[in-house]
Amino acid sequence: MASESNKPFLPFEIIINILKRLPIKSIVRFQCVCKDWKNLFTIPSFIAEQVLNSARENPFLLIHEYYYKYRRSSLRLLNQKMETAEVLSTHSIESFRRHWRINGSCNGLLCVELDTEQGRFPLSHLLWNPVMNEVREVPQTLNDFNSLSSVGFGYSSVVNDFKIVRLYHPELLKKKEDQGFYTNLNCAQMFSLSTGSWKELEFGALNARFTHDAVSANGNIFWFGWDLFPMIVSFNIATEVFTFTTIPTLQSGVDVAEHRCPFRVDVHGNKLAMCDGIHSVIRDSRTYSIHMWVVEEGDSESGNSLICTEKYKIGPLATVLKPLCIWRNQIVCIYEEGEVEGKGKDKGDLKDFLYLFNLTTKEWTKFHNFSAAYCHYAIFNYERSLVSVGNIQG
Repeated sequence: MASESNKPFLPFEIIINILKRLPIKSIVRFQCVCKDWKNLFTIPSFIAEQVLNSARENPFLLIHEYYYKYRRSSLRLLNQKMETAEVLSTHSIESFRRHWRINGSCNGLLCVELDTEQGRFPLSHLLWNPVMNEVREVPQTLNDFNSLSSVGFGYSSVVNDFKIVRLYHPELLKKKEDQGFYTNLNCAQMFSLSTGSWKELEFGALNARFTHDAVSANGNIFWFGWDLFPMIVSFNIATEVFTFTTIPTLQSGVDVAEHRCPFRVDVHGNKLAMCDGIHSVIRDSRTYSIHMWVVEEGDSESGNSLICTEKYKIGPLATVLKPLCIWRNQIVCIYEEGEVEGKGKDKGDLKDFLYLFNLTTKEWTKFHNFSAAYCHYAIFNYERSLVSVGNIQG
């Protein structure tokens, strides 16, 4: 008979290293194995390692589609082979019986905004982990500014907290005018998941114009803005301080009036990056190109500043391909193909196609299409995670 000392044994450190690499569904199922494992899956350090591993080894592109014709949503994850890896359930969100859109994605959580439906409801948000099927309702904002604002969502490991930041302008509701790609904003409010409440923030006297999208990275939320010069607005989630940095290097050789689509802020190689499409007219010939800049710290006469360096120029292109986001080493773009054959109500329906441009191989890949007449879509980088939103519903 074998002695106790001869029984197979794995140090717990090795077990942890194995478990953090497993799929989320397996980890959830293994909560029943023993008390030690169940407790392990709730430890912040384990959750953080699992998120990092998921982002590195199993990155996904999350696509939210809303079909106006059928009044329903679809949420899918695409893997690195551009195949649908999973269709996520939206039941816990659809139960609110309101149209919704995603403001941001961070560490497996989605920040969801519920539409006001012509004033019938006040503006509200949800924090949602669709993989874990957990939803937390966020209290109503301090002021209801509907879509006349820009929302950022991010996480800081320093304070172990997720925060939603809304930039707004209190006078815009009175004007009721179309702000286009950029919106004048001069106030801010913030929701903290740890405190469960909103508060006003000091935003300064700035009255710049901002794009409606934001991105989070390394404990900060970033927006692209425009005053006399292009600027990056960063919000430190831990210190709750805004920093405004002009980037005049971006102005050189770029005419803002030529921009067909706004700057898209994202992350590339752990650095802040921006993509944009630019029209050029040479001898009555119009061409289109996509440019990607990387934002880095540099030195100037006034001290440290941000330097925006153009890393890639794609084109000239014969058609308009609008950049949507950066996914690892690829730029995700949208292209309106044109009219397709159809019958009845679907006749003349426009088709939008998604393309990937690989920054290494310089190759384009077409991998998905949308029915533009009946579909609204949003695209985000996503990683499956164990992060809990608390106040679980559904």
